[in-house]
Formats: sequence, C-alpha cells, structure tokens
Amino acid sequence: MILDELKQYALDCISGKIISGRKHIWACKRLLKDIDRIGQLDFPYVWNERQAENIVEWFALLRHSKGVLAKQPIILTPWQRFRICQLYGWVHKDTGYRRFKKYFTEVARKNAKSQEEAGIALYEAAVTSTKNGEVYEIYTAGTKRDQSKIVFREAGLMLQGSPLRMKFKVTRDCIKHLKSNSTIKPLSKDDGKSGDGTNPALLVLDEYHQHKTTEFYDLGIGSNTKEPLLMIITTAGMDLTYPCYVTEYQYCSKVLDPNTDVENDEYLIDICEMDPEDYEDISNLDNEETWKKANPIRMTYPEGVDKIRGEYKIAREQPEHMTAFLTKCLDVWVQAKENGYMDMSKWKACQVDELPFDITGYPVYVGFDMSAKTDLTSVAFMIPFLSGEYDANRKEIVKYILWSHSFIPTREKLQEHIIKDKVAYDAWERMGFLEVTNTPIVDQGAVMRYVLETCEKMKLKIQCLCFDPANASKLMMDLSNEGYDVEEVFQSHKHLNEATQGFREQVFCGNIIYTYNPLLNYAMSNAVIRQSNGLIKIDKDATTKRIDPVDATLCAFKLAMFHTFGDDYGDYIDNFIEEILHEDSTEN
Repeated sequence: MILDELKQYALDCISGKIISGRKHIWACKRLLKDIDRIGQLDFPYVWNERQAENIVEWFALLRHSKGVLAKQPIILTPWQRFRICQLYGWVHKDTGYRRFKKYFTEVARKNAKSQEEAGIALYEAAVTSTKNGEVYEIYTAGTKRDQSKIVFREAGLMLQGSPLRMKFKVTRDCIKHLKSNSTIKPLSKDDGKSGDGTNPALLVLDEYHQHKTTEFYDLGIGSNTKEPLLMIITTAGMDLTYPCYVTEYQYCSKVLDPNTDVENDEYLIDICEMDPEDYEDISNLDNEETWKKANPIRMTYPEGVDKIRGEYKIAREQPEHMTAFLTKCLDVWVQAKENGYMDMSKWKACQVDELPFDITGYPVYVGFDMSAKTDLTSVAFMIPFLSGEYDANRKEIVKYILWSHSFIPTREKLQEHIIKDKVAYDAWERMGFLEVTNTPIVDQGAVMRYVLETCEKMKLKIQCLCFDPANASKLMMDLSNEGYDVEEVFQSHKHLNEATQGFREQVFCGNIIYTYNPLLNYAMSNAVIRQSNGLIKIDKDATTKRIDPVDATLCAFKLAMFHTFGDDYGDYIDNFIEEILHEDSTEN
C-alpha cells in the first residue's frame, strides 16, 4: 500500500537513513502523527488508498519534457509521493472531499517543481472536475506573464507523447480538458490587480518568493468550488520583506514545528532546506551529504550533483556569488542587497513574542525622524538595561529594548505609499504600527502627544529627545523651553558613524530586543549604507523605499549608547525627603 510506503519513507527520514533537514523531518513526524489519529473524534479524516494510487498512475501517463529522461513516463520519486499522495490520499470521512485546501512546498531549484505543479493542474482539470461535475478554472501565476507561463507551458510539453494528449486542446494561452470544459490559463500582472471574473478551483503560485505583494495569493481566497486548492511551490529568496518569507514561510514553519501549538489540518506543508548549522560556518558546506536536505531529487543523479558542485566552486572562489548559491541551490533565505546595512537573519533573531520584563519606570531615549510635511514620520523608543549577563572581562552587558511607531498625514498619502512601495501600509495601520493623523501635513503635535502619553502611561523616564534638526527646529525649541533635554543628531558620517556601527554590532550580539513590527522590519531591510573615509551612515538617497523607522532608531541609540547606570541623584533626593517626612510623622 502507498500509505505503508509513505510511513516507511517518513521513518527513514527521521532515523537518518535518508538525509533530511529539520523541517522535513517535522513534516514526516506530522504524517506519522496523523496516521495515529485516524479514528479519533477530533480527526475527521481517513486515508483513501485508491485516490493516492490514481495520482501516481496519472503522472505515469505524462511524459518528461527535458533532460536524459525526455519522452519517458514520469515515475514519482519517494519524496514526490510523500507529498502528492498525501494531497490526494487524505479525505474527509463524511464528504469524501480532499482534506488539504492549501499546499506549500519549499525546495531548492531544479527539483521538478514546475513538473509537479503542471501534473497536478492537468489532474484537477480532468479528474477532479469530472468527479465533482464542475467546470474548473485553473490559473498559474508568476510575477510576470513569462513566469506565469512556465508551469502552463510545462503542462503542454508533458502531454506530448502522452496517451492523454487527445483529452486536451492546447493553444497558446489555454489548455482545455475537452470532456469537462475545464481550463488552465496563465495570469498576467493586470489579472492580479483586478481579479475580475476569476473563480480558481486551483491557483498555482510559482516561485512565490519573487512576489512583492499578495495580489495573486488573494485571488485564491473564497473560491466557490467543492475542492479548492491553493498550491505554492517555491525556492527561498533574497528579500526577507516579501510575503512569502514574512507570512507563509514563517507560518508554515510553525505549523510543522512540534514544539508550537500552531496547527492547521487543512494545510499540507513541506520545507526542504539546509539547517543553520550546515551553512553558518561556510566551511561546513564542503560536506556534500548535507546538500541532500535541500535537493531530494537533484542530488540523486550524477549530473545534478555535478551541477551543484560546480556552482559551489564558483561561490567559494567568488564570494559575491555565495548568496545566490545558498538561496537557489541550498534553499536558504538570505537577504541580498548591495551595501545593505543589516543582516536580516540576525535582525530577526532579536525579535521576541513579548518583552522579557515589565518596563514600567525605566529610562528611555526617544528618537525622531520628522518628515518633510507630507511623508512618513517615525519615532523610536530605546530603553537601555543591565542584562545580568557578563562578558569575558566580567563587565555586565547592556541590552536595549526597542519599539517604534510611525505617522502619515492623510489616507491619500497612505494609498500613494501602498501603490509606490507595494507593501501593506493599510494592514500595518489596522495592526497599530502606523497612524493616520488626518491633517494636510504631518501633525507634529500629534506625534509629540503620542510620545508623551506613551511615556506617561508606562511611567518611562525620558532621558533625552533626539532629533535630526531638519523639519523639527521649532518643535525642538518648544520642547526645550518646556524643560525636556533635547539633543540634535546631525545626519552626517561624523555624527552617525558610531551609532550606525554600534547598533548593528548590538544586533549581531543579540543585545537588541524588539517585538514584531512589520513596518520596522521592512525599513530595516531597505537600509543601505554610504561610506566616506572609513565612516558609514544610512544613505537616504540610495533607495526610494522607506527607512524612516531606522533613522529614528539610530537617533535614539546615538544617545542611549552612552547611558550611565547607577542611583539616579534626583530619585535619591526624593527618597531622602520622603524618609525624613515619614520619620517626622512617626515621631509626632
């Protein structure tokens, strides 16, 4: 039985007989757990062996289109069966409909992703649509028309020489199953924006790591068919702000992780990637056996191994190619940006679900990046604290808690930024990270009210308000007159080098702590540096993408890094007076 084969495959991966990455092992454990749950009241699914066999037989009727196997029947590998047979084998015990409504696979390049997507698209158009008595609309979606056509063209090529060829009509822009009238079509960029007239029974998102927005993803929401399916097969990417990494990869990793409480019985997931210990020390990449973790097909034949080996040789000799090698050949998410300021993997490692302690009464430094009237304005709060940990010199390590908040004047400007930057400012507003002040220009008074009310609510002790004087000179003068300590932080290499270098060093050491903030994360990934005489600063002119929260953060850190700890003299005097008054009242 196929289910027995899948079970044995899972056991072989878990035992190490088949070399596998951590998350693929989690996927194997998930299968074994599901098998054990059959018949339990909280598990409404059963295994349909016949449907699992059908999909294997279907692929055998299709033909390889490229390479040494061209024109030969497609025999699914054990890794392919592990996922594809689960997709069709698990059904709801009452309806008989497919259990999984979403399907996410991440794996390195050249591991037959397009072939798998195309074969399933053809099966849905012919078999599932006929079974359910429906006319299926099936769409393939890439970031551009040519990308959308990759899976579409592969489906046409796989029919050449196949006994199934006469069941379909293949034209330039449409593959139609003649009996059911179901169609497979590639989407254009405009289709993603409008979404008009589409009711996808199957939506194939190809190389989702390249998608800057969720436009195509959203087309799959609310499909009105009996067995809808959103299928995502991708490789890791080089931008950690795109929705594939920010949302899907993070969520899917949590669903697989047996140590979390995140569960989704309708989402089939597999992630084949190198584990961090395999690549954090580049010399570990010499161990070719670990390459199998990200290449379950490509590492099984000599030509595939030789190709990866050749790419690795180039990456070792020319380090500028290492990022591409890690992402494309080993499925490792790596932020790639020329002169990029932050290593985003180290930045994300500083993120926590909640602050480690109550910050009430702590000292705070507030940094401002005030916009030129109609743009984004950001503030950052930096709280230094003694961690209780010590370095090699027995000096207590200072760590920093950070959070930021941003403002924009009007909803028109909000929409402008959504269109221009192609990120979800509207969602960030709903989540509370961005505020629309509903004023013609940025309301600096509203910004200050937010800062002062936040500090008052948390009883934070404002040590210093730190400004780039551009666009803020009047506000700075007013605050100074009110008795606040106000410092100018000029945007020059000389003034910002130490803070820019120092903040990044603290991130790399894990000494910055922040809770989830997608706008701050987005800005951090956009930041690039400009060098001058060995000094660095964030280059505002190098990118059109927003970096305002980063500028505010560095303004705050510029002063926070010099914070001195010890008994606050003002607090000492207040406590001394209170003690005297208490003694007097006791004597009386």
